[in-house]
Order: sequence, then structure tokens, then C-alpha cells
Amino acid sequence: MILSDQPRRLHSLLRDQRVVAGIGRAWANEILHTAKLSPFARAQGLSPGHVRTLAEAIDSELERGLELRQRGAKDAKVYRIHDRLGEPCHVCGTPIARVDFEEHTIYYCPQCQTGGRVLKDRRLSRLLR
Repeated sequence: MILSDQPRRLHSLLRDQRVVAGIGRAWANEILHTAKLSPFARAQGLSPGHVRTLAEAIDSELERGLELRQRGAKDAKVYRIHDRLGEPCHVCGTPIARVDFEEHTIYYCPQCQTGGRVLKDRRLSRLLR
């Protein structure tokens, strides 16, 4: 199994084109929200049930996105989590949060994906020390 050998975080793993081709930052955000998994969760630690949920989320989100794109939908209509900082989650209403890195940004719902825990923003955390 691909995931059981990976100590990496799920968001990073999903974006790795050598592991899963065609998933970028935006779709990784959408997929992990649908799967209700933290972007910081380690791939190695996923239970078989979580692996199944992740696989189903990959299929359903990419299918949903392709269908919307074929109908001419733009990003604002396609993405429900990605680039929606502060907007209410379409599932629970909690404001969407983000974690900034130098090369990318992760968007997630603290309630749906991390049980209410806000993930640390490493760039901002360094400034606050």
C-alpha cells in the first residue's frame, strides 16, 4: 500500500505527482476536507477506514470538479474550501482557516478536519516569538 510506507503529511503527499498525478494544492484542500482528514495527518498513521475514505474523497472530488469545469464553472464555483479564508464551511459553518508556508497555503475547516484545533502557521509563529 502506497500510504503505509509514507511518513509524510497528507497534504504534501497528495500534491506529489510521483505518488498521485493530477492533484495540486487546491484539490488536496478539497479532498482532505471531504475526507474529514487533517492536512497535517501522517499518511503512515491512517487506519484502513481512513484510507478508504481518502480514496473515495479523491474520486468524488475530482469527478465533481471535472463535471463543474466541463459546464464552464470558474474557481469560485468549483472550490468550496480552497482560497475561502474566513468564509463559513459549507458543511458546519465554521470559518475556513489557513496555514501559510513559503511555497504554498493550506486551507481547511478546523471543526470538520481537526476537531476544532487551529493548525500552526509557521511563518506567523516565527514572527510572534
